[in-house]
Amino acid sequence: MRRLLLAAYAEGGMWGIGAPERPLPDGLARGSETHLAFLTLVFAISGGRNPVQLWAAARDTFQADPELFNPTFLAYATPKMLISRLTAYSLIRKPHSESVVWQRIGQALVMRAGGLVRQLVEAQGREGNRLLAYLQQNKTTFPVLSGRQTAPRWIYGLAFAGDVEITGADGLPVPVSPAVRQAMRNLDVAGDRVTTAVFGPLDLLGRYGCRKRAQSATLCPVADSCPVARFCRYGYQAETL
Repeated sequence: MRRLLLAAYAEGGMWGIGAPERPLPDGLARGSETHLAFLTLVFAISGGRNPVQLWAAARDTFQADPELFNPTFLAYATPKMLISRLTAYSLIRKPHSESVVWQRIGQALVMRAGGLVRQLVEAQGREGNRLLAYLQQNKTTFPVLSGRQTAPRWIYGLAFAGDVEITGADGLPVPVSPAVRQAMRNLDVAGDRVTTAVFGPLDLLGRYGCRKRAQSATLCPVADSCPVARFCRYGYQAETL
């Protein structure tokens, strides 16, 4: 099941949707410092957001206003001056609080790593557990990005979408989201945490698959196109119960 989920996520096999953090804005090189800053800033405001919509808005914003993703610019900016620019393509939904987070993450990168995300990773030996511990010890410096769910997802995002070598990035534990919980329940998988590698696939599965089924229905209406339908209590097997 894990293999099928990961393959579908990587290849766009979840109702035409693939890993939303992977596509690049035009002209941006994967793994470049600008790309890593892009990933870092967007992950910092990703909590509770629809990932497909969020990353599309991030790419649109970058194309129109790349300066917003420059940590050095952000370090000397004020949140107030960022609001209209960050809302232009619906990148942020909570203008006041999220503009503060955006500015402070850029500032933190400059203060702690000279504005270079890769330098931050290197300082922790390119080890996922060490980087996670570092964020948790510096919550004030890295607001929201250091959160229990956001921090491990960001670390894995740097590896998965940014091609940064980080040991153990795919095995960090992440508290489940409502969409992940729904998918796990339908797949008869117990637990309050999953690994970073499967969080994204399960979240998309819950949002774009499991939520299509009415509570009273015994068969999921999108089971015929679900990559893991045969493992689901509402998949193909439900027809014979």
